[in-house]
Amino acid sequence: MAFYSGFFNSKGLDRTYTAEDFTTYLSSIICNGILDTYGQMFKLTAASSGLKVTLGTGKAWIDGHYFVNDARYSIDLSEYQDESLPRYVAIAILLDVGESVRSVSLEITPGTPAENPSLPTLPTDENKTRLLMYAVRLNPGATELSERDWYDYREDKNVCGYCKCILGKCRVTDMLAQMAQITAEMEEYNETVADLTARVAELEAEIEDIGDIVAVGQCGDNVFYALYSNGKVLVKGSGAMYEYDSEHRSPFYRNDDVKKIVISEGVTTVGYDAFMRCLNLESVSLPTTVTYIGSGAFMPADEYPGASGKLTSITIPNAVTTIGGGAFWGAALTSLTVPRNVATLGNYVCRDCSRLQTVRYEGSVIGGYMFVGCSTLSSFTMSHNVTKIGEHCFNYCTALETITYEGSLADWAAITKQTNWDGKGGSGIAISGLTRIQCLDGFMEWDDENHEWKEGEE
Repeated sequence: MAFYSGFFNSKGLDRTYTAEDFTTYLSSIICNGILDTYGQMFKLTAASSGLKVTLGTGKAWIDGHYFVNDARYSIDLSEYQDESLPRYVAIAILLDVGESVRSVSLEITPGTPAENPSLPTLPTDENKTRLLMYAVRLNPGATELSERDWYDYREDKNVCGYCKCILGKCRVTDMLAQMAQITAEMEEYNETVADLTARVAELEAEIEDIGDIVAVGQCGDNVFYALYSNGKVLVKGSGAMYEYDSEHRSPFYRNDDVKKIVISEGVTTVGYDAFMRCLNLESVSLPTTVTYIGSGAFMPADEYPGASGKLTSITIPNAVTTIGGGAFWGAALTSLTVPRNVATLGNYVCRDCSRLQTVRYEGSVIGGYMFVGCSTLSSFTMSHNVTKIGEHCFNYCTALETITYEGSLADWAAITKQTNWDGKGGSGIAISGLTRIQCLDGFMEWDDENHEWKEGEE
């Protein structure tokens, strides 16, 4: 049959429809996920004692079928606790359309106990669909749970998500246009808030240091600076800062009096070597208008192996698209978030950041040699936005055993990985601790015998 239609009133049983007809129709206008207007949206809370959790009320749609919890539901996880090793337990909504089942229910899936347990991998079956809501970590000997013990996947549209797309009253194109307009308005609002926040910080610096300026000068065609006696540098103006080098040094080069840098809104770049060798620099405030951070911009030393300085954290603005080579080489950073728009990087951006422990990477490209020698780096989360990993990226990252990747195994395979990206050495000699890539639907593990990455088996 090429065409069919519905729904019509039946006359003499000349029209019949099944539940599948209705679920097919509903699934075309209601996306899978948790309904955010019903009850507690399946919020999970821990009991005051013991290994029990309580699932709040909620409603979900899954392939045109609905699932409702109209009262708080207690789940005892003590039976899944291993005596000696930790493990994760997944809590999901399961749709089973098999002829012998035909229902939607709550499913508890225990993962494999291990010293470094992975999140449970939910099976994929022909007649089953799942919405993963939580993964609860059960530690051996634990007598109670808290929200710190579980991952909340309800907002992750890759495995669950919220059902916010009940259409029916407008065309999809109209809805998308409205969403784009709302998104633009929110971005403008966020920029305004960030601008005001930066302005407050700038005014505070000015108020604290009025009458105590020890140096002034120019560091861009339309960018100027003032250095105060307490070590604060205020950079104001519009457009790009100057680019410096070994022949034309920055006015801040080797200035041990510099302790705090506040760059005002309107400045668009942090120049090449702009704040190199400021060993006593403790804090940096960058504006939302900055799109480029030059090579060596915050490098605390100009010789190898160099000093680590005192700068332990920095917030990279969302507008930044380019970070030059060695921008933070040898800095004392302990954590770093690389925002989504970063797409161009020089080599050695974070080389020898020996105190760096935690990285969240949302940019599309990870630079070559970027984390070489980051010996304390142990937590690395990589967003689904990453499309390329540079050469020798994780050499000598001896504490990094697992990368958490927020995408599927297929997505991971599609990423371009340059020579020796993982620090395993072309000859098979490992110069990093990396052995596992944890994806949403499984993991990759390093085969030390054959010197290659293979899909892991639980």
